[in-house]
Amino acid sequence: MDSYINKLRDLASSAASSIQSKISRDYVFNLSHKPFGQSGLWSLYKAVRSKTEQTVTVWVFDKRYFERGINRQLLAARDQAVVIDLLKNEASQLTRLRHPSVLQVIEPLEESRGSLMFVTEQVLASLDDLVNPDHQQHATGGYRVDGDVFDLDDFEIQKGLLQISKVLGFLHDDAHIVHGNLVPASVLINAKGDWKLGGFGFAQAQGAGSGEYQYDYQMSAQTQRRLDFLAPEVVFDGKSHCASDLFSLGCLATATYFNGRSPLDCRNDVGAYRRELDRLSSSNALTKLPEQLRDPVLALLAVDPGSRLSLNEFQRSSFFDDVLVAALRYLEALAEQPMDQKISFMRGLPRVLSKFPERVLRRKILPALLDQTSDHALLPYTMPNVFLIIEKLTEESFAILAMPGLKQVFSVVDPPPQTSIVILDNLPLLQRKARADVFRSDVLPVVYSALMNSVPQVQDKALEAVPAIADSMDSKDLKTQVLPRVQHLYTKASVLSRKICALKCLHGMMKSLGEQTIVEHVIPLLRRTKTQEHGVIMAMLEMYEEMGMVFVERVAVAKEILPALWTQAMNNRLDVDQFKRFLVAIRKLEERVEKEQIKYLEKMDRGTTTVKVVDTSDAWELDDSVVQNGSGDTRFESLVMGSSSPRRPKTMPLTNPLAEKSSTKTPVASGWEWDAPTFGSSPVASKNRLVSVEVDFAESSTTPDDDDFGSFSSFLPAPRPAPSTAPLSSRLRTTTPLSATTQSARKLG
Repeated sequence: MDSYINKLRDLASSAASSIQSKISRDYVFNLSHKPFGQSGLWSLYKAVRSKTEQTVTVWVFDKRYFERGINRQLLAARDQAVVIDLLKNEASQLTRLRHPSVLQVIEPLEESRGSLMFVTEQVLASLDDLVNPDHQQHATGGYRVDGDVFDLDDFEIQKGLLQISKVLGFLHDDAHIVHGNLVPASVLINAKGDWKLGGFGFAQAQGAGSGEYQYDYQMSAQTQRRLDFLAPEVVFDGKSHCASDLFSLGCLATATYFNGRSPLDCRNDVGAYRRELDRLSSSNALTKLPEQLRDPVLALLAVDPGSRLSLNEFQRSSFFDDVLVAALRYLEALAEQPMDQKISFMRGLPRVLSKFPERVLRRKILPALLDQTSDHALLPYTMPNVFLIIEKLTEESFAILAMPGLKQVFSVVDPPPQTSIVILDNLPLLQRKARADVFRSDVLPVVYSALMNSVPQVQDKALEAVPAIADSMDSKDLKTQVLPRVQHLYTKASVLSRKICALKCLHGMMKSLGEQTIVEHVIPLLRRTKTQEHGVIMAMLEMYEEMGMVFVERVAVAKEILPALWTQAMNNRLDVDQFKRFLVAIRKLEERVEKEQIKYLEKMDRGTTTVKVVDTSDAWELDDSVVQNGSGDTRFESLVMGSSSPRRPKTMPLTNPLAEKSSTKTPVASGWEWDAPTFGSSPVASKNRLVSVEVDFAESSTTPDDDDFGSFSSFLPAPRPAPSTAPLSSRLRTTTPLSATTQSARKLG
């Protein structure tokens, strides 16, 4: 029998381990790290779901709690079972209940040999953390969440108390239970800043009795109800009613303004509780409340349960009569409203957005608005509000809170035209907030699509937006995605305003296009323009002038821009002032060309040039069979290609093979020989001795144009002196005339 029981225990333990491992497998968290918070006996750990990267909170109770110090001595096995049952009841009630203001359970309770564990939506803190100055994180100047101080203001308290009152109505009317432990530690703040109700360990059916209250000093305080938040009928009669939660709600409202303390500050002493109850109406704690909240709280704290304010009366009190609270309530229920009321709400929301606390804007309103973007018909009215909030975000907050939702908006196929216009109007804002790579990959495609949109207003807005963001575009995308679209719009534009808008877009893009693209694409586009309207012509003038002064070199100015300007200036539709404006631009560009060309030529003239005669008798030995009256076996092609020569030249001589023979020796002076013959003649070599000319440029060099020797004369410096009339033979030294065969071969070459 014992072995059978042991097997059952092993199976149960194995099953519990596998269940526990499921949370460990599906969520990333580290139990060895310090928890970010406590809620009763639960330790709270921040975790991330592996598949969806959803941030959640893992609630863990370590059963080694029973083995620590005094707990091990005081808690008998029966008491340990009471604690475990209390924790299980809390987790199971949370799992069972479904309401917007009940903490949402994502993974139900899992029990293993060493712990209890379940997973909920992300929790930032409890209300006790935020209002209790004794909390350890308040030592640094306030309770901090992700590095930011989390301080409650009047609006957030209004919103939170309203949410708690609504969930109490759900518990009483629908779930038919009494919470029984409404204290600051039972109220959790989620990532959106909403107040969520937890702490259901003491929840029970309405009218159930638990006996007269008695504090057990052998049990942990976290496992017992706080006396100073309990209604008198619970303390003295041991019975819980719906009205009991209303009394606790009054204590909770007071605690939010009184450092987390109840007006019945009795430290779990029933005698002190009775004394505090007698002077409750004059309690100093009530003076801390806002005037509009004081009377409703006093009505909730009535000793007689039948005299207490109802939840509906509390919600209709003047304390909640605030436009911000009303706007937030309407936003939460927006999905239930008809379309015309949704549009009216979105149109009016910008007037009050600036009055909301920034934390509420970031964590509550922005996510709610982004949720509404799935309704594409509502996008033109939702997006202006989204961008107003984005203006207040840091770059880091934008990437986390806004960009994931905006990606869904940017990917909408064929959005309403007004939506595209709103996005294009806010491109500079998106450029400031988004990382450069995200802006290029996710935002710029909206611009590309807008340039091809069939709606003229969207096209115009896209043309206006491009110049401001051109620097952020990849050079390739700018030339392949944007420029062709802008050129198409310019060419096909049948409306004068759109043509001018396209010209302004091109004008703004020039600084990012580069000279080659301007010369090859922009200038030809302008020169092909047939429109003779003044607005177009003057816009083209501004473009020509700026590109001629800034973006292109002098050669393109002289060859492309100045002729185009003169052509446009001769338009008879121009008035005198417009013609003079053309002349000013032309003269300015001509002056630039003149100065830069002179400077260039002067720089070329400063180059040092020398001509030397070099003895190359060893450089090239000719084959005798080649120079005897055309005889020999070598073909002409071999001769001119040089393959018949037994040796290659050591240095390539600058000589012309079609040289005339000379019988005199004339030394060549250093420097340029201006009276030298043209390239049709050259020195003549005899007895295997050739004369080569070496030219040395100190600063400049030239590249032959496809071996066209006839074109070399155009590169000679000017002005050129008159050529010498002396024969070539009198200026170059030679000893033996070349044979007739060699002369004939060189002439043919």
